[in-house]
Amino acid sequence: MSTRSMISKLLLLSLVLAISFTVSLAGTTEGSTATARSFTDSALAQVMIFNGDFFTNGNTFNASTFMFFNGNGIAGRFVTPILFEETANGVYTVRGFGASDTTTTGLNSFAYASVSGGTSATSGNWTFGFIEASENANGTQATASTGGVDLNTPPDGGTGVSGVGTNDWLFTQTPGAGTIVLTVNTTTFCDPSRATGCTYMLNTSTLGGFDRDRTYSAKLDSSASGVPEPGTLTLFTSGAGLLLAGLLRFRRRRE
Repeated sequence: MSTRSMISKLLLLSLVLAISFTVSLAGTTEGSTATARSFTDSALAQVMIFNGDFFTNGNTFNASTFMFFNGNGIAGRFVTPILFEETANGVYTVRGFGASDTTTTGLNSFAYASVSGGTSATSGNWTFGFIEASENANGTQATASTGGVDLNTPPDGGTGVSGVGTNDWLFTQTPGAGTIVLTVNTTTFCDPSRATGCTYMLNTSTLGGFDRDRTYSAKLDSSASGVPEPGTLTLFTSGAGLLLAGLLRFRRRRE
């Protein structure tokens, strides 16, 4: 292999490494596709939790955009995004919640505007969900509503939007309108097949009919907070590319 050919290949490799490293930290998404599904929940002010995967499986995330699809419901319903951490097997603790959104029909997309608690994490098993109600800053319900997000039951097959995990969602069953209070770092929800003793109980996946686990048409996008600053690997590989380009130019002059 000629020196020119070797330098060209090294230059290409360094640039590919720089680009791929940056893209790998560009962000992550969890949930299920925000598209039309068959049903809409008719219960008031229930909480739904994505159980198919976690944001923090080797990633750092900052909640950025909440998206959902309301094809069967009526405009003017209320949805509030919530961040959870699975703090024990089957136990989901509220870590934060965003501003409440008023639904329109079709695709809804809102910036995650934090009202209480955190918006990012680098460790732990963080996921997200929502409550079908508008929330005050103290986590109490201002206005409850029936479903504004499409769903399928039983859950859809395949992976969630992250490309791994499942499309499995859990949900509350018994609390009525105004009952659930979202106290950050205190309020917990339990999957009763794995844990008990939480503030609120979720459905049991072994139930039949409409009470089994579901897939909701909702996802939460995040941006990575771990994108390299100048002086880290991206800058190093970019600098290496410039150096190799200079060497190639110098060799051409000599020839």
